[in-house]
Amino acid sequence: MTQETKMIPQIMSFFNLGEPVRISPIKQGISNQNYFVETAKDVFVIKFLVGQTAVNIENDIAIQKQLLSLNVTTPTYLLSASGTYIYKNEGLQAVVSRKIAGIVPSKMNLELAFEFGQKLSIFHTAVTELPYPNDKSLINPEVSGVSSVIFAHDLPKGIIHGDFHLGNALVSSNQNKVIAILDFEEAAENLFLVDLAVTIMAICSSTDDYALDDGLIRETIHGYQSCRILCKAERELLPEAIKYAAKTWINWFEDNSFDRYAQKHRARLNSYVGGIC
Repeated sequence: MTQETKMIPQIMSFFNLGEPVRISPIKQGISNQNYFVETAKDVFVIKFLVGQTAVNIENDIAIQKQLLSLNVTTPTYLLSASGTYIYKNEGLQAVVSRKIAGIVPSKMNLELAFEFGQKLSIFHTAVTELPYPNDKSLINPEVSGVSSVIFAHDLPKGIIHGDFHLGNALVSSNQNKVIAILDFEEAAENLFLVDLAVTIMAICSSTDDYALDDGLIRETIHGYQSCRILCKAERELLPEAIKYAAKTWINWFEDNSFDRYAQKHRARLNSYVGGIC
């Protein structure tokens, strides 16, 4: 039993959620350690903060409120009786939310690509401010160390998700509808086009995961433009944005020893011939 799992009963007591009757680790994700915890009251998600700070959590809460104001489903952190969202003890920090019905998608299809594009566009519309700037967001050019011509243009910008991939959404059982948007560790102010490019690189791959699929890219863009129309410059610069997003993530994967993901992103980038918009 890990230190985290030993701590779970104390966390549930801290939030007055009852005794755990079943604890299951959540395998998706590489930055935080998450668990499903079932009690007599409900099923909850405990997220131990490995890649996030208390300031990040305040940004999460602000994003949650803004999305919910437009009826976009997202996890909502629970408050303890003492009025805090974060449990802290023995060097560990954790937040808790209720489990949302839905599944993590295991495959991509045209309908789901449209949904991802649409939900990303809604995120750009709904989320207009963060309490604290996230200067450490990977996709920021100052952090990534990757240069691109896209940043020399006056393109639309705002708060981006920064990491909208299959593991950061819940979908319907038939995997054709996005039910909820998850995980905002990379949310920051940046170009909207960069966020679209990150999403395309993450979700628009062929069945073997090693090549981008033109049909999926087209539907993702179609879904995005159902809520927000790309300007002419964004359409023209999308290929450069995709290259920037790919190189940024490849560097991060390699620096953090996620070689398999780096190989997939490199193969996807090499398969991309440009265009689509």
